Amino acid sequence: MLARLALTALTLAACLPGARALFPDEAGRIDWYRAQIGAPTALIPHTHNHTALLYAATQRNVVAALRAADGQLAWRHVLDGPISAFSVRDARVLTQSGANHSHVHVWDAASGGLEWSFAQPAPGRGAVFVRDCADVIALAGDALVRLAPGSSEPVWELPLNRTAAYSRIVVHNDAVFAIGDAPQTRSAKRRLHVVQVDAATGALRKQYDTAEGIALRGGSVVVLESREYGAYMVWREPENIVWYVHRLGLTAPMWELYHAKLVEIELMPPDMLTSTIAELDIDAGLNDNTPRFSLSYSKDGKSKSVVVEMFRDGDRLEMRKVASFLADGSAIAASPRRSVVAVRPTDTGAAWRVRGGDKHAGDYTYARSAYGPVARAALVYVGDEPRVVVQTRSGQLAALRPGSSEPLWTRNEALGHAADMAFLTLPPPASAAEHAAKETDSSVQPSPVARYILRWVATGRALVEWVAAGFGIASGDRPALAPTEGDHFGFRKLAVFGASTGAVTAVSSQDGAHAWSHYLTHGRTPVRIERVFVTRSSQALSTDAPVIVAAGRARNATVVAAFDALTGRVLSEDTLPLVYARAFELPATDPATGQRLLGFAVAGAEPRVAVWPPTADAARALCAHTAPLYVELGDQAGSTAVHGYRVACADVTEPWLAAEPAWEFVLPAGETLISATRYEHGAQHTALQGRVLGDRSVLYKYINPHLGVLATQRAAGGIAVYLIDRVSGRLLHSVVHEQAVVSRAHPFVATLSENRLVYQFWRGLPAGYVTAVAELFESDRPDTRNESPAVSSLDLQLPSVVMAAFVAPEAATALGTTRTGSSITTRDVLFGLASGKLLALPDALLDPRRPMGAPTKDEQAEGLVAYAAPLPLDPRRVLSHGHAVAGIAHVRSAPTHLESTALVAAFGLDVFFSRTSPSGLFDQLSPTFSKANLVITSLALVAGCLLGAPMVRRKLTTRAWA
Repeated sequence: MLARLALTALTLAACLPGARALFPDEAGRIDWYRAQIGAPTALIPHTHNHTALLYAATQRNVVAALRAADGQLAWRHVLDGPISAFSVRDARVLTQSGANHSHVHVWDAASGGLEWSFAQPAPGRGAVFVRDCADVIALAGDALVRLAPGSSEPVWELPLNRTAAYSRIVVHNDAVFAIGDAPQTRSAKRRLHVVQVDAATGALRKQYDTAEGIALRGGSVVVLESREYGAYMVWREPENIVWYVHRLGLTAPMWELYHAKLVEIELMPPDMLTSTIAELDIDAGLNDNTPRFSLSYSKDGKSKSVVVEMFRDGDRLEMRKVASFLADGSAIAASPRRSVVAVRPTDTGAAWRVRGGDKHAGDYTYARSAYGPVARAALVYVGDEPRVVVQTRSGQLAALRPGSSEPLWTRNEALGHAADMAFLTLPPPASAAEHAAKETDSSVQPSPVARYILRWVATGRALVEWVAAGFGIASGDRPALAPTEGDHFGFRKLAVFGASTGAVTAVSSQDGAHAWSHYLTHGRTPVRIERVFVTRSSQALSTDAPVIVAAGRARNATVVAAFDALTGRVLSEDTLPLVYARAFELPATDPATGQRLLGFAVAGAEPRVAVWPPTADAARALCAHTAPLYVELGDQAGSTAVHGYRVACADVTEPWLAAEPAWEFVLPAGETLISATRYEHGAQHTALQGRVLGDRSVLYKYINPHLGVLATQRAAGGIAVYLIDRVSGRLLHSVVHEQAVVSRAHPFVATLSENRLVYQFWRGLPAGYVTAVAELFESDRPDTRNESPAVSSLDLQLPSVVMAAFVAPEAATALGTTRTGSSITTRDVLFGLASGKLLALPDALLDPRRPMGAPTKDEQAEGLVAYAAPLPLDPRRVLSHGHAVAGIAHVRSAPTHLESTALVAAFGLDVFFSRTSPSGLFDQLSPTFSKANLVITSLALVAGCLLGAPMVRRKLTTRAWA
């Protein structure tokens, strides 16, 4: 009898569905953050208090200090514009930044603390320390100024001759030299113009022209600064084989320099005419006594570089060779010591050599197809050991040391240039039974019966291990999941970024683990990637790999590359001879590959749409789609009209489809477009077609997948917001905000989700930032809706719009909305704030139907709360917690397999990922739920049944005989 009961219990247990749960090592790991600096434009090594640091100025307007030992950030500042000057001197860092203005900052080199700053309205062109590092000489607009800490006015200011474009400042003893390019005129060739100024008073001492036919950035001139020897220029005039050495302050060159003296070989005149010269000491204070430069030339078909330094021979200054390197694609850099490093490409990555004071060599093994060729190098010493820091074109930084081809540390700064990102849902991990079968024979595909039996065997083995581990008898570690392996909850997705540096990078959304990278180029030009698409998703039982497609511009072409999303292998790479105005997904699939088709709309006299994959069969598959395709052009910033086109499908023989004019939306006079917003993921799934009111009546939502939002700047002041239908071009609604101000400092941002539009703008003080919310319904009367069986944009009723405005807590740089699988969970609006916070506000706070007074019973039943203008900055709703996510430009969300939970990503400069549950964890076990108590209770119930069965049987037998 006991055996029968046990068999019955096992049979019932076998019929139960499998349970999903989190492993202990996954508890609490719901977000990750990565601070970026962007691809450096300059790297300066420096040692402060026995700590080796690498100072960087980057393309993302960042100045930062990295610890050379581990690559971690020591400090970082995001500046207000492009960096036009950068130097490190005597425990201070100097920067000059700004686009239409000049902002000089002096930072403490160790801590990054601001010591002093000075702002000027003119754009900056250069800045240097005075020798005592107390004051700064700066170029701002057409004036040379001396700035001092603690002073609100310049010490002196000297307007310069506007006939030259000044971009270089040299300070030596009591003199300041401003060097600029003087343009070619009818009476004079292009040349360099030098202005000499008294450093103390700003009085003009001298100005003169020199170096005829030379430009500062033409590869034919270098400026050498030496505390001991003075300031010099070295240049070679066009069609001349002689290099001239000129001491600043003298109107004529001091002496001539010949190639043979430097390279110690005889070069033929044609080789001499192609030689170029470049500065090595990025910061003039890097090597005060022996300034250096490099001379590159070609000999017998090989490119070579010679490192030259200035030295004193008795009473005469001379030049001598320090080292020579093969120069084909090499990056050469100097250190504060006499050593120089050269990094050149090889078949397996790169090779580096240190020469001069020290002699070291090594290799760096990496895939150039993943990160691109070497772009820049730096040599820094940690103690007495050299560290060679290599920067690739994609933005990756790697630190190397002698004796190892593997980097000590790496930083993928391409993520700091991400322009777009796509979530890819990964296939769930294989079961333990499938892993066991693959361990026996990798070609085994177990039958359903075998898989069922093996699953129970593996589950029983896992149960025994769990019980044994609980009693301390044994312990086993669950193997870590690969970045491209999903989970049962859909938390682990692949986030694929496309960067303007040409890098395509895939990381795990769970923990940021790197999966793969690829460097996309057109010839030698990096592709400026702007869009990333998932054209084929993961399927649990499919052998077809998911596909990611990256598209971008390079020169006058469009490059489209398809990748195996799990491995990063390039499946195809196509160069389309066009410059697209819009890239978008098409509502059809390619019959050959099963991928979603992509469209690239081209504006011009003959608008058309290029179909990708670029085949006629793909274009015919699109034309076989029943619904006509419409596309709008002209919705870029600065436009005064938006045009709609209908794609024509007659006689398709090429992957090009003509676009016929369908409508035109002309903005009112004096208005220009500043922003265009559409649904981020196309037609969104909507679980509820209406909104249930407190009296159980329904307001039906206005759902239009072709809804578009245009924001314009008005010449009379303020902004206008237009809601249009992107198929018919009809105006659905418009609103004007007369006091709104939109600028680079105060951007307009918007997000569109279901029937709700949320946007933010600056209204000036005292109102500050205003968040406006518009909710669209089919009618303002409850229980009234469009009963037409077929809804068409060409015959569409106007929506009823309910609007409200709120005072935003801070400036937002990006907006987004959470997404869940079935759209049952309420949505949170995501605010990427300028302060670096990622704020999630619930629908209830942004409801435009919030009553002005105390809510009635019906309004309370609907969940409405009384209107209050200020939106709260609740720390509990800040998803980024204590992280300051710098430069948020995009906020994205993706659903998981749990309806309660959505993934959220914020990126721009920094990258932040998290999970959020707008309606709570209603479909997940609490973290405090005791699995041990559940098992003990279940076992107690089984034991009770087994012990009570004989007693019940005896009782029934006794009752039958009574």
